[in-house]
Amino acid sequence: MPCPVYVTDCSTRLCCHGFPPANHVVIGVPTLSQRKSILECVSDKIPLSSSVDFIALAEVTTGYVGADLSALCREAALQAILHSPEGSDEKSIEMHHFHEALKRVQPSCLRGSIGLTDYKPISWEQIGGLDDVKLKLKQSIEWPMKYPESFIRLGLSRPKGILLYGPPGCAKTTLVKAVATSSHCAFLSVSGADLFSPFVGDSEKALAQLFHQARACAPSIVFLDEVDTILGSRGDPRAAHSVQAQVLSVLLNELDGVGLKTAERRSTQKKICESEGHPESQQEQQDQQMEFHEVCNKDVMIVAATNRPDALDSALMRPGRLDQIIYVPPPDYEARLAILRLCTERMPLDSDVYLEELATQTSLFSGADLENLCKEAALLTLYEESMEASRIQQKYFNKALQNVKPSLNIQEIESYQHLFT
Repeated sequence: MPCPVYVTDCSTRLCCHGFPPANHVVIGVPTLSQRKSILECVSDKIPLSSSVDFIALAEVTTGYVGADLSALCREAALQAILHSPEGSDEKSIEMHHFHEALKRVQPSCLRGSIGLTDYKPISWEQIGGLDDVKLKLKQSIEWPMKYPESFIRLGLSRPKGILLYGPPGCAKTTLVKAVATSSHCAFLSVSGADLFSPFVGDSEKALAQLFHQARACAPSIVFLDEVDTILGSRGDPRAAHSVQAQVLSVLLNELDGVGLKTAERRSTQKKICESEGHPESQQEQQDQQMEFHEVCNKDVMIVAATNRPDALDSALMRPGRLDQIIYVPPPDYEARLAILRLCTERMPLDSDVYLEELATQTSLFSGADLENLCKEAALLTLYEESMEASRIQQKYFNKALQNVKPSLNIQEIESYQHLFT
């Protein structure tokens, strides 16, 4: 009698009787090359412009299944019809129509996930200062995803996890969103409020399910915001048997690869990552590049942020788990000036406003404090003058400086600087 075969999706593990099936075929989320092939297939009969790049579209559609890609092409065609000139018979689809469609069609693979967040894409240019921190994040996350062949050639491996620590209000969360935007990968963000449950075992189950979905949509970033409130320290006798300690145990298992129980992606066969000779055509070069991306970007990157790194367990901080520990400092003069220019970019400033002087007077201000300062100056302009005011003068910034106080102090900054030295 032949053994039964079950065809399941990436989230199904058990048969109808509750037992693991004898043979099952996992149909996971399409990989990079598969997404490119699906896009070419579903858009075969659609009039496309020469500007449409299927490789670029495949890179930004991480987590999209075949139905999502088909809906994406239909939405792009609809955008082309809506924005075409009246009376025009030729309605070809441009690349910007696909970009508009991406804002409306979301990946169904992550639908219902506890870590799915609807965040606005952020570019590196929208973050003032912090050039050293940006470079470290690019080297740790963006470079391994975009240039995997270079890392293989030099024998480099990407870090498993990154910890960002520093004073509050210094753009730690914004930095993670920026690197997720530039890397074109799935982004899942959780905090203690998302994980903790009054029912026994639910928190650990939710974290394991989060990593299961993140692996199915790899490459992906799992962001643990305020990680000190999620995980406990086993050195504290009061927290030895708490829910936080159990969640920490699940996270350590996931970081060590113990939580990975089955192949959750398509094309899981082993491929040779070392190139043999040089490809002859440009098409072969593109195919080889996509193979590198498929093989090397199957892992989940964990990024954690905290204001209290001293409260974390020492087992979490060792190499192989959180490999990179990056300090996000408060903004210096150049960074404060860049932040002020970004915050006042859309504000009509009077000619007497001198941002260099404001940057000098805000030595202990964080990025959030500077943004609040600009908003306070604008509100004072409306209050002092009228709702018809058209310019923000320097005097209102001076008054705002009297109302808005810095949230940082020298002792707090020094404690962060000497924490891991």
